[in-house]
Amino acid sequence: MRDLECKVLKNQRVGAYTYLMEVEFPYTESILPGHFFMVRSWDGLDPLSRRAFAVADKGKDSLVFYYDVVGRATTLMAKLREGERVSILGPLGKNLFPLEGEKHLLLGGGIGLSGLSLLAKELRRLGKEVFVCYGARSSQGLAMKEWLKNSGLNHRIFTDDGSEGEKGSVLDCLKDFGKEWIVHACGPKAMLRALQGMAEDKKVYLSLEAPMACGWGVCLGCVVRSKDGKFLRVCYEGPVFDFQEVVF
Repeated sequence: MRDLECKVLKNQRVGAYTYLMEVEFPYTESILPGHFFMVRSWDGLDPLSRRAFAVADKGKDSLVFYYDVVGRATTLMAKLREGERVSILGPLGKNLFPLEGEKHLLLGGGIGLSGLSLLAKELRRLGKEVFVCYGARSSQGLAMKEWLKNSGLNHRIFTDDGSEGEKGSVLDCLKDFGKEWIVHACGPKAMLRALQGMAEDKKVYLSLEAPMACGWGVCLGCVVRSKDGKFLRVCYEGPVFDFQEVVF
């Protein structure tokens, strides 16, 4: 884990409310699918804590994050310009995506695809068969469709209102993939909760998003309940969990 001030290489709007930020980071060999960073781009105590973002992609000496502008912290982040500095802490996360198995189905809901995109690239590098289903409420929420198109990965696109791709949910594609496919999912809680009830015959791994203040298991702000009634810290016992392990 490193706490660094990194130069912003890019911070551009790529969707209706989504930005892509690329920062210099000379230690990318340590980054694995599932890792995240705590990011801060402002001075002072408002907001008080950093914000957590999954590593969506990496270059030789850089990291890429996607984020939606939804509050004060991300509004301040969106004002960053090329050449300015941003504070990042990481890589964080103890339980990451498993890479075993030959066939992998990735289900990304909205900005949740950024929690799976690095995994998709790594699985393909390892020679695995990868298929991505990407969905949002409408075409405005498909900020990563250009990334997906340029990646060359086999994929399908869904929107709830049918404004782009197939009308429906990314979960609709489950019926077209047998139990030999390992499923990895990241997206809204409602999507992940529905997935738990639909995929009992498959191996499924969920990358969870949760409000975090510290990122390394101290503040207890990101806990989720386990099936045995205990509490798990998303930042420390996660962020990736077997779908049968957690309760929403």
